Amino acid sequence: MSMTDYFKDRKYILLVVLLFSIISVSQRLYFYPNMSAPLHVFFFGILFFTFLIGWEFIVLLGSILEKYFPVENNINKRFILQVVISFLFLFHFQFIIFYFLESLFTINEVSAYDEIDIITPAFSLFRVLVFNLIYFGGFYFKEWKRNLIRSERLQREQAEVRYNALRNQLNPHFLFNALTSLNSLIFENQELASDFLKQLSKVYRYTLQNRESEVVSLKKEIEFIEHYISLLKTRFGNAINISSNIGQAELDKRIVPVTTQMLIENAVKHNIISKAKPLNISITAIDEFLIVTNNINRKSQIETSNRLGLENLKGLYQYLSPTPIEINETESHFTIKIPLI
Repeated sequence: MSMTDYFKDRKYILLVVLLFSIISVSQRLYFYPNMSAPLHVFFFGILFFTFLIGWEFIVLLGSILEKYFPVENNINKRFILQVVISFLFLFHFQFIIFYFLESLFTINEVSAYDEIDIITPAFSLFRVLVFNLIYFGGFYFKEWKRNLIRSERLQREQAEVRYNALRNQLNPHFLFNALTSLNSLIFENQELASDFLKQLSKVYRYTLQNRESEVVSLKKEIEFIEHYISLLKTRFGNAINISSNIGQAELDKRIVPVTTQMLIENAVKHNIISKAKPLNISITAIDEFLIVTNNINRKSQIETSNRLGLENLKGLYQYLSPTPIEINETESHFTIKIPLI
Protein backbone atom coordinates (compact mmCIF):
# COMPACT_ATOMS: atom_id res chain seq x y z
CA MET A 1 0.00 0.00 0.00
CA SER A 2 1.30 3.43 -0.96
CA MET A 3 1.45 6.34 1.47
CA THR A 4 -1.42 8.00 -0.42
CA ASP A 5 -3.60 4.89 -0.03
CA TYR A 6 -2.71 4.68 3.64
CA PHE A 7 -3.89 8.21 4.44
CA LYS A 8 -6.94 7.82 2.21
CA ASP A 9 -8.09 4.68 4.02
CA ARG A 10 -7.48 6.16 7.46
CA LYS A 11 -8.42 9.80 6.96
CA TYR A 12 -11.11 9.78 9.67
CA ILE A 13 -9.05 8.05 12.32
CA LEU A 14 -6.13 10.38 11.52
CA LEU A 15 -8.42 13.30 12.32
CA VAL A 16 -9.28 11.69 15.67
CA VAL A 17 -5.59 11.04 16.41
CA LEU A 18 -4.82 14.64 15.48
CA LEU A 19 -7.57 15.86 17.84
CA PHE A 20 -6.22 13.78 20.74
CA SER A 21 -2.71 15.06 20.06
CA ILE A 22 -3.91 18.68 20.09
CA ILE A 23 -5.75 18.07 23.39
CA SER A 24 -2.62 16.58 24.97
CA VAL A 25 -0.42 19.46 23.77
CA SER A 26 -3.00 21.92 25.09
CA GLN A 27 -2.72 20.26 28.49
CA ARG A 28 1.04 20.65 28.31
CA LEU A 29 0.73 24.32 27.43
CA TYR A 30 -1.45 24.81 30.51
CA PHE A 31 0.89 23.02 32.90
CA TYR A 32 4.15 24.24 31.29
CA PRO A 33 3.53 27.72 29.84
CA ASN A 34 7.27 28.48 29.80
CA MET A 35 8.22 25.46 27.70
CA SER A 36 9.75 26.38 24.35
CA ALA A 37 7.74 26.08 21.12
CA PRO A 38 10.15 23.55 19.51
CA LEU A 39 9.70 21.28 22.53
CA HIS A 40 5.94 21.51 22.23
CA VAL A 41 6.19 20.56 18.55
CA PHE A 42 8.51 17.70 19.46
CA PHE A 43 6.07 16.28 22.01
CA PHE A 44 3.16 16.77 19.60
CA GLY A 45 4.95 14.55 17.08
CA ILE A 46 5.71 11.93 19.73
CA LEU A 47 2.09 11.89 20.93
CA PHE A 48 0.71 11.69 17.39
CA PHE A 49 3.02 8.74 16.71
CA THR A 50 2.04 6.86 19.89
CA PHE A 51 -1.69 7.43 19.34
CA LEU A 52 -1.42 6.22 15.76
CA ILE A 53 0.48 3.13 16.86
CA GLY A 54 -2.28 2.57 19.41
CA TRP A 55 -4.91 2.61 16.69
CA GLU A 56 -2.94 0.24 14.46
CA PHE A 57 -2.54 -2.10 17.43
CA ILE A 58 -6.34 -2.10 17.97
CA VAL A 59 -6.88 -2.98 14.30
CA LEU A 60 -4.34 -5.83 14.53
CA LEU A 61 -5.76 -7.00 17.85
CA GLY A 62 -9.26 -7.00 16.41
CA SER A 63 -8.26 -9.21 13.48
CA ILE A 64 -6.56 -11.67 15.85
CA LEU A 65 -9.42 -11.80 18.36
CA GLU A 66 -11.96 -12.25 15.56
CA LYS A 67 -10.46 -15.70 14.89
CA TYR A 68 -10.94 -16.87 18.47
CA PHE A 69 -13.73 -14.63 19.83
CA PRO A 70 -15.99 -13.64 16.90
CA VAL A 71 -18.14 -10.57 17.42
CA GLU A 72 -21.26 -12.54 16.46
CA ASN A 73 -20.83 -14.90 19.45
CA ASN A 74 -20.72 -12.30 22.23
CA ILE A 75 -20.07 -8.67 21.37
CA ASN A 76 -20.03 -7.48 25.02
CA LYS A 77 -17.25 -9.85 26.13
CA ARG A 78 -15.33 -9.21 22.92
CA PHE A 79 -15.55 -5.43 23.37
CA ILE A 80 -14.44 -5.56 27.03
CA LEU A 81 -11.56 -7.92 26.23
CA GLN A 82 -10.36 -5.73 23.35
CA VAL A 83 -10.59 -2.55 25.48
CA VAL A 84 -8.61 -4.08 28.38
CA ILE A 85 -5.83 -5.47 26.17
CA SER A 86 -5.52 -2.32 24.07
CA PHE A 87 -5.53 -0.09 27.19
CA LEU A 88 -2.72 -2.08 28.81
CA PHE A 89 -0.71 -1.96 25.60
CA LEU A 90 -1.20 1.72 24.86
CA PHE A 91 -0.59 2.91 28.42
CA HIS A 92 2.62 0.88 28.81
CA PHE A 93 3.75 1.73 25.30
CA GLN A 94 3.53 5.44 26.15
CA PHE A 95 5.35 4.79 29.41
CA ILE A 96 8.21 3.07 27.55
CA ILE A 97 8.40 5.82 24.93
CA PHE A 98 8.70 8.62 27.46
CA TYR A 99 11.06 6.60 29.69
CA PHE A 100 13.28 6.09 26.64
CA LEU A 101 13.24 9.83 25.94
CA GLU A 102 14.21 10.60 29.54
CA SER A 103 17.08 8.13 29.45
CA LEU A 104 18.21 9.43 26.04
CA PHE A 105 18.50 13.09 26.97
CA THR A 106 17.54 15.52 29.68
CA ILE A 107 15.08 18.31 28.93
CA ASN A 108 15.60 21.28 31.25
CA GLU A 109 12.12 22.78 30.99
CA VAL A 110 10.28 19.54 31.84
CA SER A 111 11.18 15.94 32.39
CA ALA A 112 10.04 13.71 29.54
CA TYR A 113 9.33 10.95 32.02
CA ASP A 114 6.89 13.26 33.82
CA GLU A 115 4.67 13.24 30.76
CA ILE A 116 3.13 10.05 32.09
CA ASP A 117 1.63 12.15 34.88
CA ILE A 118 -0.06 14.43 32.33
CA ILE A 119 -1.34 11.61 30.15
CA THR A 120 -3.32 10.04 32.98
CA PRO A 121 -4.68 6.51 32.93
CA ALA A 122 -8.20 7.96 32.81
CA PHE A 123 -7.46 9.88 29.62
CA SER A 124 -5.74 6.83 28.14
CA LEU A 125 -8.78 4.71 28.93
CA PHE A 126 -11.06 7.32 27.36
CA ARG A 127 -8.94 7.37 24.23
CA VAL A 128 -8.92 3.57 24.02
CA LEU A 129 -12.70 3.52 24.39
CA VAL A 130 -13.10 6.03 21.56
CA PHE A 131 -10.71 4.08 19.32
CA ASN A 132 -12.55 0.82 19.96
CA LEU A 133 -15.96 2.39 19.42
CA ILE A 134 -14.70 3.69 16.07
CA TYR A 135 -13.28 0.25 15.26
CA PHE A 136 -16.49 -1.62 16.10
CA GLY A 137 -18.61 1.05 14.41
CA GLY A 138 -16.52 0.71 11.24
CA PHE A 139 -16.70 -3.08 11.49
CA TYR A 140 -20.50 -3.10 11.63
CA PHE A 141 -20.76 -0.41 8.93
CA LYS A 142 -18.67 -2.55 6.56
CA GLU A 143 -20.78 -5.60 7.42
CA TRP A 144 -23.93 -3.60 6.72
CA LYS A 145 -22.55 -2.48 3.33
CA ARG A 146 -21.53 -6.04 2.44
CA ASN A 147 -24.98 -7.37 3.36
CA LEU A 148 -26.64 -4.56 1.40
CA ILE A 149 -24.54 -5.29 -1.70
CA ARG A 150 -25.19 -9.02 -1.29
CA SER A 151 -28.93 -8.36 -0.98
CA GLU A 152 -28.97 -6.09 -4.05
CA ARG A 153 -26.98 -8.63 -6.04
CA LEU A 154 -29.42 -11.38 -5.06
CA GLN A 155 -32.42 -9.23 -5.99
CA ARG A 156 -30.82 -8.37 -9.31
CA GLU A 157 -30.10 -12.01 -10.05
CA GLN A 158 -33.72 -12.84 -9.22
CA ALA A 159 -34.92 -10.05 -11.53
CA GLU A 160 -32.69 -11.35 -14.34
CA VAL A 161 -33.99 -14.89 -13.82
CA ARG A 162 -37.58 -13.66 -14.01
CA TYR A 163 -36.75 -11.60 -17.11
CA ASN A 164 -35.08 -14.54 -18.84
CA ALA A 165 -37.99 -16.77 -17.90
CA LEU A 166 -40.36 -14.23 -19.43
CA ARG A 167 -38.27 -13.97 -22.59
CA ASN A 168 -38.13 -17.74 -22.92
CA GLN A 169 -41.88 -17.87 -22.40
CA LEU A 170 -42.58 -15.30 -25.13
CA ASN A 171 -40.24 -16.81 -27.70
CA PRO A 172 -41.97 -20.24 -27.93
CA HIS A 173 -45.35 -18.50 -28.06
CA PHE A 174 -44.12 -16.28 -30.89
CA LEU A 175 -42.40 -19.22 -32.63
CA PHE A 176 -45.61 -21.27 -32.58
CA ASN A 177 -47.54 -18.45 -34.26
CA ALA A 178 -44.71 -17.80 -36.74
CA LEU A 179 -44.53 -21.47 -37.78
CA THR A 180 -48.30 -21.60 -38.16
CA SER A 181 -48.14 -18.61 -40.49
CA LEU A 182 -45.20 -20.11 -42.37
CA ASN A 183 -47.12 -23.35 -42.90
CA SER A 184 -49.95 -21.41 -44.56
CA LEU A 185 -47.57 -19.38 -46.71
CA ILE A 186 -45.77 -22.43 -48.06
CA PHE A 187 -48.94 -23.48 -49.92
CA GLU A 188 -50.16 -19.97 -50.79
CA ASN A 189 -46.98 -18.06 -51.73
CA GLN A 190 -43.64 -19.86 -51.67
CA GLU A 191 -41.64 -16.71 -52.42
CA LEU A 192 -43.24 -14.89 -49.52
CA ALA A 193 -42.73 -17.97 -47.34
CA SER A 194 -39.01 -17.94 -48.20
CA ASP A 195 -38.74 -14.25 -47.26
CA PHE A 196 -40.70 -14.93 -44.06
CA LEU A 197 -38.28 -17.71 -43.11
CA LYS A 198 -35.26 -15.42 -43.72
CA GLN A 199 -36.74 -12.75 -41.45
CA LEU A 200 -37.53 -15.37 -38.82
CA SER A 201 -33.94 -16.64 -38.85
CA LYS A 202 -32.63 -13.07 -38.40
CA VAL A 203 -34.93 -12.54 -35.42
CA TYR A 204 -33.71 -15.69 -33.68
CA ARG A 205 -30.09 -15.03 -34.60
CA TYR A 206 -30.32 -11.70 -32.76
CA THR A 207 -31.92 -13.38 -29.76
CA LEU A 208 -29.22 -16.06 -29.59
CA GLN A 209 -26.34 -13.62 -30.16
CA ASN A 210 -27.46 -11.29 -27.37
CA ARG A 211 -28.92 -13.66 -24.81
CA GLU A 212 -25.87 -13.16 -22.57
CA SER A 213 -25.64 -9.40 -23.18
CA GLU A 214 -26.86 -7.06 -20.48
CA VAL A 215 -27.47 -4.16 -22.87
CA VAL A 216 -27.15 -3.43 -26.60
CA SER A 217 -27.26 -0.22 -28.62
CA LEU A 218 -30.70 1.08 -29.49
CA LYS A 219 -29.61 1.13 -33.14
CA LYS A 220 -28.96 -2.60 -33.03
CA GLU A 221 -32.27 -3.21 -31.27
CA ILE A 222 -34.23 -1.20 -33.85
CA GLU A 223 -32.55 -3.07 -36.73
CA PHE A 224 -33.71 -6.29 -35.10
CA ILE A 225 -37.22 -4.89 -34.65
CA GLU A 226 -37.48 -4.17 -38.37
CA HIS A 227 -37.17 -7.91 -39.04
CA TYR A 228 -39.70 -8.66 -36.32
CA ILE A 229 -42.15 -6.09 -37.75
CA SER A 230 -41.79 -7.72 -41.17
CA LEU A 231 -42.90 -11.04 -39.67
CA LEU A 232 -45.92 -9.43 -38.01
CA LYS A 233 -46.90 -7.65 -41.21
CA THR A 234 -46.75 -10.97 -43.07
CA ARG A 235 -48.86 -12.59 -40.39
CA PHE A 236 -51.48 -9.84 -39.85
CA GLY A 237 -51.24 -7.73 -43.00
CA ASN A 238 -52.90 -4.31 -42.76
CA ALA A 239 -54.48 -5.26 -39.45
CA ILE A 240 -51.29 -4.15 -37.70
CA ASN A 241 -49.39 -0.90 -38.23
CA ILE A 242 -46.05 -0.25 -36.52
CA SER A 243 -44.22 3.04 -37.01
CA SER A 244 -40.75 3.95 -35.76
CA ASN A 245 -39.34 7.49 -35.40
CA ILE A 246 -36.01 7.69 -33.55
CA GLY A 247 -33.32 10.35 -33.92
CA GLN A 248 -29.65 9.62 -34.54
CA ALA A 249 -28.61 10.83 -31.08
CA GLU A 250 -30.91 8.35 -29.33
CA LEU A 251 -29.67 5.45 -31.48
CA ASP A 252 -26.34 5.60 -29.64
CA LYS A 253 -28.07 4.95 -26.30
CA ARG A 254 -28.36 1.45 -24.88
CA ILE A 255 -31.23 -0.83 -23.95
CA VAL A 256 -31.77 -4.36 -22.65
CA PRO A 257 -31.90 -6.66 -25.72
CA VAL A 258 -35.32 -7.84 -26.93
CA THR A 259 -37.10 -5.26 -24.73
CA THR A 260 -38.87 -3.67 -27.71
CA GLN A 261 -39.91 -7.05 -29.11
CA MET A 262 -41.38 -7.98 -25.73
CA LEU A 263 -43.40 -4.76 -25.59
CA ILE A 264 -44.76 -5.26 -29.12
CA GLU A 265 -45.53 -8.92 -28.40
CA ASN A 266 -47.29 -7.80 -25.22
CA ALA A 267 -49.51 -5.47 -27.27
CA VAL A 268 -50.19 -8.22 -29.82
CA LYS A 269 -51.06 -10.72 -27.11
CA HIS A 270 -53.50 -8.46 -25.22
CA ASN A 271 -55.36 -6.80 -28.08
CA ILE A 272 -57.71 -7.75 -30.89
CA ILE A 273 -56.04 -7.50 -34.30
CA SER A 274 -58.34 -7.36 -37.30
CA LYS A 275 -59.08 -5.15 -40.30
CA ALA A 276 -62.09 -3.79 -38.43
CA LYS A 277 -60.02 -3.13 -35.32
CA PRO A 278 -56.38 -2.66 -36.38
CA LEU A 279 -53.56 -2.50 -33.85
CA ASN A 280 -51.49 0.66 -34.19
CA ILE A 281 -48.10 0.77 -32.44
CA SER A 282 -45.69 3.71 -32.45
CA ILE A 283 -42.06 3.57 -31.33
CA THR A 284 -40.36 6.89 -30.53
CA ALA A 285 -37.47 8.19 -28.43
CA ILE A 286 -37.90 11.43 -26.46
CA ASP A 287 -36.04 12.84 -23.43
CA GLU A 288 -33.86 9.77 -22.79
CA PHE A 289 -36.84 7.39 -23.07
CA LEU A 290 -37.87 4.80 -25.63
CA ILE A 291 -41.66 5.18 -25.85
CA VAL A 292 -43.91 2.41 -27.15
CA THR A 293 -47.62 3.28 -27.51
CA ASN A 294 -50.50 1.19 -28.78
CA ASN A 295 -54.24 1.66 -29.04
CA ILE A 296 -56.42 -0.58 -26.90
CA ASN A 297 -58.83 -3.17 -28.27
CA ARG A 298 -58.58 -5.55 -25.37
CA LYS A 299 -59.17 -9.26 -25.79
CA SER A 300 -61.75 -10.84 -23.50
CA GLN A 301 -59.48 -13.85 -22.89
CA ILE A 302 -55.69 -13.99 -23.07
CA GLU A 303 -53.69 -17.19 -23.40
CA THR A 304 -50.28 -17.80 -21.74
CA SER A 305 -50.34 -14.61 -19.69
CA ASN A 306 -49.16 -14.53 -16.08
CA ARG A 307 -49.36 -10.69 -15.93
CA LEU A 308 -45.83 -10.56 -14.51
CA GLY A 309 -44.00 -9.54 -17.69
CA LEU A 310 -43.88 -5.79 -17.12
CA GLU A 311 -43.16 -6.23 -13.40
CA ASN A 312 -40.18 -8.44 -14.21
CA LEU A 313 -38.95 -5.91 -16.76
CA LYS A 314 -39.33 -3.08 -14.23
CA GLY A 315 -37.44 -5.15 -11.65
CA LEU A 316 -34.51 -5.61 -14.04
CA TYR A 317 -34.31 -1.97 -15.14
CA GLN A 318 -34.18 -0.68 -11.58
CA TYR A 319 -30.65 -2.12 -11.34
CA LEU A 320 -29.56 -0.75 -14.71
CA SER A 321 -30.90 2.80 -14.56
CA PRO A 322 -31.74 5.30 -11.79
CA THR A 323 -34.79 6.27 -13.87
CA PRO A 324 -37.72 3.87 -13.48
CA ILE A 325 -39.92 2.49 -16.25
CA GLU A 326 -43.09 4.54 -16.67
CA ILE A 327 -46.45 2.98 -17.58
CA ASN A 328 -49.46 5.07 -18.53
CA GLU A 329 -52.83 3.61 -19.47
CA THR A 330 -55.91 5.50 -20.62
CA GLU A 331 -59.22 4.27 -22.00
CA SER A 332 -57.85 4.35 -25.54
CA HIS A 333 -54.05 3.96 -25.34
CA PHE A 334 -51.36 2.05 -23.45
CA THR A 335 -47.89 3.65 -23.21
CA ILE A 336 -44.61 2.32 -21.81
CA LYS A 337 -41.54 4.51 -21.40
CA ILE A 338 -38.26 2.63 -21.14
CA PRO A 339 -35.26 4.62 -19.84
CA LEU A 340 -32.32 4.62 -22.26
CA ILE A 341 -29.01 3.77 -20.65
